[in-house]
Amino acid sequence: MTGRNENRRALVVIVDDEADITTFLRLALEEHGVRAMTFSDAAAAMDALLQCDPDLICLDLLMPRHTGLSLYAELVHDSRLRRCPVLIMSGLAVRKDLPEMLERAGGLPPPAGLIDKPIDIDGFLQHVDSLLARNGGEET
Repeated sequence: MTGRNENRRALVVIVDDEADITTFLRLALEEHGVRAMTFSDAAAAMDALLQCDPDLICLDLLMPRHTGLSLYAELVHDSRLRRCPVLIMSGLAVRKDLPEMLERAGGLPPPAGLIDKPIDIDGFLQHVDSLLARNGGEET
């Protein structure tokens, strides 16, 4: 994003309705030297995302009420957030269906990354490092 402070640690926002996943990922990221914020609700996450200038958003697609896919569509269409990379976290069945889901949602572009659940923490942290480095954030 714009105007980054070189000394600022990267901020990763995790949006997933499963509390055990958000806690696990937040703790792993913090131990890895990355700031993390978590949200269990996509609607609340969008309000916060507009304020916090994240470096990466990790998003579960299948959530109740306001789905991760609808949040992803909002992110893609928001002028302030569209450049922030999104790492989709989802089950294997969603990986197979994701291109069709994106097309049905109005031809959304593919996310910056996709990781399968259950999440392998080493693979997750490698994805995070890669996306942060590609986006100009701090690689740990």
